[in-house]
Amino acid sequence: MRKTLKILNATCPYSSPLENLAKIRSFEQIPGPRNVPLIGSFENLKFAIGADQKTIENYTGYLQSLYQKYGPIVKENLGFGRKYVVHIYDPKDAQTIFGADGKMPFIVPLQETTQKYREMKGMNPGLGNLNGAEWYRLRSSIQQAMMRPQSVQTYLPFSEKVANQLIQHISEQPGRVDMRKIAGRWSLESAGQILFEKSLGSLGQEKLWADKLVQLNREIFQLSAKMRLGFPIFRVISTKNWRKMVDFEDRFYAEVDKLMDQALDNLKILKDPKDNLRFASYLINQKELTRRDCKVILLSMFSDGLSTTAPMLIYNLYNLAKHPEAQEKIRNENGSNKYLKACIKETFRMFPIGTEVSRVLQQDLVLGGYLVPKGTAVDINTNVLMRTQALFQNSPDQFKPERWLEKSAENAHPFAFLPFGFGPRMCAGRRFAEQDLSTVLAKLCRNFRISHHGTQIRQIYETLLLPDGSCEFEFEKI
Repeated sequence: MRKTLKILNATCPYSSPLENLAKIRSFEQIPGPRNVPLIGSFENLKFAIGADQKTIENYTGYLQSLYQKYGPIVKENLGFGRKYVVHIYDPKDAQTIFGADGKMPFIVPLQETTQKYREMKGMNPGLGNLNGAEWYRLRSSIQQAMMRPQSVQTYLPFSEKVANQLIQHISEQPGRVDMRKIAGRWSLESAGQILFEKSLGSLGQEKLWADKLVQLNREIFQLSAKMRLGFPIFRVISTKNWRKMVDFEDRFYAEVDKLMDQALDNLKILKDPKDNLRFASYLINQKELTRRDCKVILLSMFSDGLSTTAPMLIYNLYNLAKHPEAQEKIRNENGSNKYLKACIKETFRMFPIGTEVSRVLQQDLVLGGYLVPKGTAVDINTNVLMRTQALFQNSPDQFKPERWLEKSAENAHPFAFLPFGFGPRMCAGRRFAEQDLSTVLAKLCRNFRISHHGTQIRQIYETLLLPDGSCEFEFEKI
């Protein structure tokens, strides 16, 4: 009882412990889908028993339906030996969760399959799959190089170089341009410049190699989504899908391993390293990092960036193509890029790259009026939060960059917009992604009038929320 009273006082704004106990409901009372013995949530059953690809692709629709049916907090039993997950749809609860994070927040890995593969191969699981002291050690080692704006700005010349190469590459394409391929090539080339300190030739002679690597990465994410939501028998026996996943991962890692070894072999350990070292050079000159540590970080940054920055370029181009007036405003900006930044922010709101921000609670918390125990997995469903009428009252389904320039934007709850997560586990590549997108979109708008052709772009679930529909654009030279 004493422990409970202490927790409730820390997390609830009621006037006394007795009132706390009277108003707080139990974990068992959290609403949610009906359970089937062993299998778990009845509504989740359609994923677990081998649903077709369209059902899996619409996983975001399922998350939206939970919110509409049960309200701002939902409990779901994942079944098959997996624990409960609590879905959160209220930014006030998100604030409570992040407020209890501490310096080492615990998460549920985004890709259990990648974690299993790397452990099977004797590799470090990587930044996105680690928890605890080992995650904190690696994350702390890159904090200065990755998260400080002044540090990331030293890479601006390389962002501009790759953006100029993209403009030239687009100019050489006949007719309409398939940005699904081109955006992947651009993302790869940018990663090469920043992470490996070299040109990969992705926008030139090595474009076919780049296309194969981008497609392989997408196949990993597609299969990972299917295995995440399906019957998890791969945990105990080697299924057909698991063998296919191992083959995909083997081929992807073989290519990236070459890049990492070449980069690290060509760098020198300096007696007096300076603050403006590029990324791989910075890593290898950190005395507390081994070569294995450096490769873990490089692999995490490379694979994560390839899966996020390229689709975000497509989403931004789509919004700008559908709103020529926004392109014109960007062309007329005088260096501040305020409107461009608002367009990017609005695109992150309309097309979030992830379905949720996950946490595993490290203490009991009161969420939505219910006591959620320590050790429970919670998913803050950001993709639903960022399109909710109650939180974004000014036409949430419409592209309105002005909402981020007006004073009214200050009224939105600060935890309703979480495109990069929050706190110590915020996306490590956030600053690079923002800088790359700002640089390339400014240059594209100033060189071309952009239009979109074919079916509208929507998002489908492939572990992340990736573009579906026509990615063909026309770039008319100005």
